Amino acid sequence: MQEFFETDFGEQLKSSVRKTKRQYDGQTIYEVVDKRIPGLKKGDQLYLDGWHKDHIEVFDKRGRFRKVINLDGSKNIIKSDAGVGRSI
Repeated sequence: MQEFFETDFGEQLKSSVRKTKRQYDGQTIYEVVDKRIPGLKKGDQLYLDGWHKDHIEVFDKRGRFRKVINLDGSKNIIKSDAGVGRSI
């Protein structure tokens, strides 16, 4: 995740999230703490996919799946459709 935080979108995201003590699939879960990132809501939880490391999975504050975003911040429609019904 540290390498991702060095990208343009990663730097933007880093200033809008806080690290939690929770993990999923070996990856640290981060919580969105402000509304500066379009498409993310305060309280959303996210983590870098541990298998592919090519996208970020986003869940609402209750842990219900919302969407998958690519490392540039765009929505990954195919993976988002596949994630419907998941939770953390």
